Order: sequence, then C-alpha cells, then structure tokens
Amino acid sequence: MAILEQARSRWQAYTGEDETPLDGDTASWVVSLGVHVAVFLGLAVAGMTVVPSPPKPIAVIETSVDEPELVLDIPVPVEMVVVDEQPEVGALSDHGVDVAESLAPVLAEESVAPAIADEVLDAEIQVELVDALPTGTELSDSLVVKGDVGVGETGAAGAVDRLTVELIASLEQRPTIVCWVFDQSVSLSAQRTDIAARLERVFNELGVSEAAQSNEMFSLVFAYGQRVTPVIAQPTKKVSDVVAAIKSIPIDESGVEMTFTAIAAAAQKAAQTRLSPSKRNVMIIAFTDEAGDDQQHADQVAAYCARGQMRVFVVGVPAPFGQQQVRMKFIEFDPRYADEEQWAVVEQGPESRYPEVIKVRPKDAPDDAIDSGFGPFSLSKLCAETGGIYFAVHPNRSTKGRVSDEATAPMASGLKYFFDPSIMRDYRPDYQSQAAIDRMLAANRAKRALVDASRASVVSPMEGPTMFFPREDDGKLVNLLSDAQKKAAVLQPKIDALHSLLAAGLSDRGKIKEKRWQAGFDLALGRVLALKVRTDAYNIMLAQAKTGMKFKNPKNDTWVLRPSDDVSSVGSQTERLAKQADEFLRRVVADHPDTPWAKMAAEELKTPLGYRWGEIHTGVNAPRQGNGGNGNPNRGDDMRRNLAPPKPSRPLKNI
Repeated sequence: MAILEQARSRWQAYTGEDETPLDGDTASWVVSLGVHVAVFLGLAVAGMTVVPSPPKPIAVIETSVDEPELVLDIPVPVEMVVVDEQPEVGALSDHGVDVAESLAPVLAEESVAPAIADEVLDAEIQVELVDALPTGTELSDSLVVKGDVGVGETGAAGAVDRLTVELIASLEQRPTIVCWVFDQSVSLSAQRTDIAARLERVFNELGVSEAAQSNEMFSLVFAYGQRVTPVIAQPTKKVSDVVAAIKSIPIDESGVEMTFTAIAAAAQKAAQTRLSPSKRNVMIIAFTDEAGDDQQHADQVAAYCARGQMRVFVVGVPAPFGQQQVRMKFIEFDPRYADEEQWAVVEQGPESRYPEVIKVRPKDAPDDAIDSGFGPFSLSKLCAETGGIYFAVHPNRSTKGRVSDEATAPMASGLKYFFDPSIMRDYRPDYQSQAAIDRMLAANRAKRALVDASRASVVSPMEGPTMFFPREDDGKLVNLLSDAQKKAAVLQPKIDALHSLLAAGLSDRGKIKEKRWQAGFDLALGRVLALKVRTDAYNIMLAQAKTGMKFKNPKNDTWVLRPSDDVSSVGSQTERLAKQADEFLRRVVADHPDTPWAKMAAEELKTPLGYRWGEIHTGVNAPRQGNGGNGNPNRGDDMRRNLAPPKPSRPLKNI
C-alpha cells in the first residue's frame, strides 16, 4: 500500500488534480492483474525448462551417457555370419563388436578383488570390495558361493541347472542381459546341442518363454574359435531365436580357441547396451573345454568385467593336477573320417599361476593325470574376480577308484582319480595378480623353493636300471656293475641340485599357513628325497658288490638286486635321508587325506627306498646251442588290394 500512496502523490503533484487513476477499485484491479501476469509467466518458464520425453519400449536398449567409460584394448578378430536356418535370429549388426576402438587400459598392479572407482549399478548382485579373495576354510561354510571355482559336475546339464538359480536371483533384482559364449571346437560340438535343448527347458521354467512376453531376460549369443562371431548381436527376448542360434553354431576346425577375446567382445557389447529406462544386470556364461589360446588377455578381461560388475560364469573342464596338458578320448562322429577312437593331447591346465608339482617320474611311466579340484587358472581367476562360478565338468567324476582308459567317457580327459569338491575348497589356488604372487614367494623361502623346483626340467629315475648281474667270471661281473653305476652317476648331480633347492626353503616351512602350500612343499621334498635315496642306495649296493660276494648256493650263478625297505646297509647318511623322506610323505597322507597330494604321496610310499641282493640260477655258464630255422615270410593278404582305401583319421591337433 505504501507504494500506491507514493504513486498517487506523484500523480497529484504532476497533474494538479486530486483524483488519480489509482483511486477506488482501480488499484485492486491493477494489483490483481500483476499477480496473474506473474503466475502465467512462471508457468511459461517452467514449461520451457522441463520437456517430458515419451517412454521408450523396454525392448529398445540404448547406451546411456551416464555410464562410466570402461576401457578394454584387445584386438578382436570378428566374423559376422547369418544363420541360414534362422534368418531372423537376433538383430545382427553390420560391423560386429569393435573392441579395438577402445582406449588402452590403465590397470592396477593387482586385479584381485577389483577396486571399482564408480559404481555402475546399485545392484544387490555385485562384486564386493575386499582386500583378498577368500581361500581355504573361508569357503567351506556354503556349497556354492560367488567366486567359487571348484564346483564339480558330471555334465553340462548339471551346470546349467545351477546357473538357473543364478538367473532367477538376478531376474529378481532387475532385468538381466545374458551373454551366451560358445566354443566352436570339434570336441564341444555334441555338447552344444545338448546345452541348447537344456536351455530351452530352463527358459520355460524361468517363465521367459515366447508366451511370457513380459519377461525381463535379454540374450546375446557369441561363438568363437579362431575368430569371434556375434551370432545374436542385439539383445533379444525371443527364446526360439536363442535356442536356434546355439544349435546352428558351426564347427571351427582351426584348433584355435580365442576364449578371452570372445568374453571381452561379449562384455563390451553388454556394456554398450546394458542401460535403459530400468538398469540391467549382466551375466556372461561361457562354455569351453580347454584353457584358451589367448590367456595373455586374462587379467585385462577380468579387470574390465569386474569394474563393470559383469559376473562371468564358465562351464568348463577340470584342470589336471600340476599339468598343462592331458590326453582326451576322442570318438570320431564325422563320416568323412575313419570311425575310430583316438587319444588327443589338449591343454586344460594347470590350475595354478606357477607350477607347484615337481616332475620326478620316468618318461615312460609319467604321473597319472588326476583331478586338481579346480579349473584352468586363467578362467578360474576370471570367475573368482567377477563373482561368477567355474563349473568343472567331467562325466567320470562320480566314479569311485581308478578310471581306466576303457571307462573314460568319449570327449573327456583321461583323469584317473577325482576328489570331493567340498574337501578341495580348503586347497584353493591363489587367484592373485602375478605381482602379488611374486611378493608372496619372495616373503617365504619354502614357497619360492617349491615353485623353482617345479619349474625345473623333468628329473626321471634311472631308465631301465640293471637288476640282473650274471657272473661268468669276476672281471666280467665287475664290468657289468661299473656300467650300471654310470646310470646313477649321470642322474645324481641333477637330483642333488633339486634336493638342495628344496632343502634351502625348509627353514620357512613352519611359517606356511595355507594347506595347499603345506601339502605342496611336503610332497615335493618327500618325493625328491625318495628319488635321491633310491639312486644313492643303488649306487652304494653296486659298489659293495664290486668288492666281492659269494653265492650261498653254489649252483647259483646270477646276482639279482631287489627293492627292499631295509636301508641299513647303505650308510648312515642315506639311512637318515630315507627316514626324512618317509616322514614327509606320511605327513602328507595324514594331514591332507583325500587330496591329490595324499594320492601321490601314497603312491610314492608303495615303492621301497632300499635294495637287497638275491641270487638265482640262469645257466649263464652252460654251453650255448645253435638256434636256427628258416621261417616262411608272411605273405600279404591279396584281398586287401580289392578293398576301398581306408578313410583318413582326423588330425587331432585341430580338435
């Protein structure tokens, strides 16, 4: 009102009139007009600053500018294919997945338990930030946990059923993108068909069938061999397309498996398409039966997936204990090749970053390939770091006792023994970066000694040591004994060097707390000691025989060296080492029952450490009689000339 009075006074002074336009109802009208004008202006401004956008259909997935940039620098050889049987499968892009366009990664020194700078999703299913991955007894409280890498199954169907539980949990959180990644190798061809059929049933159980269009599970399908093939390159909810795409994946006979490159391609595609009006979880599920030919990318892929909170699951094979390669029973199925059984050598291990098992077996009688309880190191580490699960599938897993070659299932590795996954959880390998493991080895001489000894070349016992020594006369007997000693003399320096290496770490053995490293060191030292004692005892027994021995029975003419548990006659030092070997091996059996270490220690204990002399009659001094005869040469079968040429065998290096 004061403002109106001032305006009235100014009007009267200017015009000299008492009445003004602001007198009476006019003032109220002006005020009302001003208020309404202000209100309308405010509404107009508000309408200009907030422009509502129409909602997008849920099936349309677009990249959000708010998503933190994830960097991955792995050149991906991408091959686009169109499935002839299903021309409408997915929505294939024109250029595939261009992983090479991303910037070079800046990775932390340790990629274990990733440090996620910016949270991509506020999902309940995510990788928790921890300083170290759980090992040993920390994992024994539950049957299957996030990051578990020792889940044993007898078939891929069992793994798919377990994955169903993970899919349900993810879908209960929010819509989920599932990247199905399939190995195109010859050896996995039959399994792909079985998996596709199983998935169709799983989809129905999940309520994501064609009839349930409201489902929130989207699928991408990738195949890989020498190259990566995005079979379904845009997320789809159509179950029939996914199943048909998996069934139609062709065989890649190159023998090359770019496993980590394929997972990287799937992860980057998922990162590009994971956000929509409602955020989505991402699960990457890979099926393979080897360790992968591009493991140099493993740490980078693990860091990328972990930072993006993309859980990686692998349905794979068990790694052979302490071995990189293992024989696989291959049964031909292609009519172009001979219908036969062959044993191929494939790479399915080892289960640890560095070797932890020494090689002290004869070349013609190597250690049996046995189950390590875990998958190949790089794939298992990928699952562990991203909170996924590694399923170690082998059809003979439920077999009790030794698995013969005849009983080994087709397309399965020739593992002879299997171990309870619940026991093996306490012996989990260290899934850490190379730098972290190097620091751990530098801090404990026993661990370092085990790795260094396991890296050494194979030290085999004497190949075909002479055990029979006929006596024609003393001079010839001494020559036979001296020649036999030469085999031991060549081997002894190598064994002594291996023993010295392990003995140097013995002072730190008591500082080891992890069961895996305890068992590994004790087994290694016990086996090397046993090898040393047997070699030294053999040499000593021959040296003693050269001084002269008399037959108890005058009719006997040949000395025989037989294995014996008695080492009392080979000197106090060798006897002391024999006692140590026995103690270490028996401690492994007692402290680590039903494990690969206990199995190998028990086998070692079956072979005596010492020798004793025996005598027999061979007639070495009896007159020799001629033994002639003209045998007719075998005649060729003329009928073979009339048969069709045999089919060629498949080259096993490309399976």
